[in-house]
Amino acid sequence: MTEKQARAACHMAGLDAGGLRLIRVHSNAVFLLPRARIIVRVGRGADAVGRAMRAVEVTRWLVGEGFPSVVPVAGIEQPVVVDSDREDAAPVTFWEQADIGPAPQPVTSAELGRLLRWLHTLRPPFILPVFRPLDRLTEAVGASSWLSASDRRWIDARVVELQRGLDAVGFRLGTGLVHGDAQLGNVISARTGPLVADWDNAATAPREWDLVPGAAEERFGGSPQLLTQLLAAYGADPTADSGWGILRDIYELRSVAAHIRRAPSSPPHAREAVLRIASLRAGDRTARWSAVG
Repeated sequence: MTEKQARAACHMAGLDAGGLRLIRVHSNAVFLLPRARIIVRVGRGADAVGRAMRAVEVTRWLVGEGFPSVVPVAGIEQPVVVDSDREDAAPVTFWEQADIGPAPQPVTSAELGRLLRWLHTLRPPFILPVFRPLDRLTEAVGASSWLSASDRRWIDARVVELQRGLDAVGFRLGTGLVHGDAQLGNVISARTGPLVADWDNAATAPREWDLVPGAAEERFGGSPQLLTQLLAAYGADPTADSGWGILRDIYELRSVAAHIRRAPSSPPHAREAVLRIASLRAGDRTARWSAVG
């Protein structure tokens, strides 16, 4: 169904879908049109259309500001919504494929830290949604028939606990534009330098939120130095603040949402969901998670 939606959107946008191939599936399904050098992203979920509209609006503005972001394809009114009269309606967006060269060097935490410092100085001329990081997890849990009753109850209770904690603390870096999922995997190493991608979660939020993914790198076997380098380049270290642990716990808990959605049809996602939920319930920060694409 997702490939059909991608092909239908290409037709609606006047693009030849010949050679369309899947790159990865997670929160979005991502395809490549190799001849046109266009990335095709198919969204999903109750708020997918709004998130896709936001990504296009934010990136068009950022590119105009000179910020190194992926670029929406010009001349196409985006998103293209396929099957708009059905429950599985999908917003599809089109992006210029980045020129990454034959041997791209991995983006460093320090590079990401400098990009975030720059991003957090920008003031968009439009209103972004207010930070609500647990909504998509709540949606995924509510729609899932795969989750056990015990895990469902625990997640629901944990969401309430973390939301109360979030509402009770302040953040010294202030609130403003954030990327929303500023992990190294969302930065492309292009010939011209790092390009920030995946803007679906852009919002008005505590700026600390964009630094928290650096703390989650240890979950995937990354060195603690990744966070140290990120914060040094960013120019602030909020890790001793009262709200830091709450944001970190929210970020890690919400990461389970995409795996819960995919679990019924994808054994790798099901295994990862089981692992993440079990380690979170046990408070085990030594368990190593895996990225499942």
